[in-house]
Amino acid sequence: MKRVAFSIFLLMLVLLVGRTAFAGGGDTEPGVDIRISITPTQGDPGTDITITGTGADPARTVFVTLSPQADSAEGALATVEVQPESDGSFSATLTVPDDTPDGRYAVRAEQFADSGNTLQYYWNAFIVGAGGEGPLLPVTGTFPGTPLTITAGIALFLLAVMLGRGLYGAAVKK
Repeated sequence: MKRVAFSIFLLMLVLLVGRTAFAGGGDTEPGVDIRISITPTQGDPGTDITITGTGADPARTVFVTLSPQADSAEGALATVEVQPESDGSFSATLTVPDDTPDGRYAVRAEQFADSGNTLQYYWNAFIVGAGGEGPLLPVTGTFPGTPLTITAGIALFLLAVMLGRGLYGAAVKK
């Protein structure tokens, strides 16, 4: 019984701690959890991308970028700054530069702490032209928006261990 209780405790700890570390982006403050949607999700160079978002800190500027990678805005192809409304909502339009090669890119919305570190971010995939090679970049966020995150993987592993222990314990007692 102690093993089962300890396993359940570990599972709960992973799920509680892991959400911030793996599922979202950046170090979010209580009540601030930025999310965006983009329209369209594919287009040629020159396409205007409409970004709508929620959960931004109304006291901080939101930086929206078109970037070659999802984990940072370094090397951004286009950037626009927008001030969120008092409820944390915002909208912006980002134009794909005319010289952008076909491929998969990230449309990022991020805010920075006073120290300059990323406070929070969220991104969606955008395909330019035919999309190039490679897998589609996933959308960040928590369930139901993400496939298998590290947190979900650890939780599934712990559930499998708990199930294995239960079946083994039941077999031994017979």
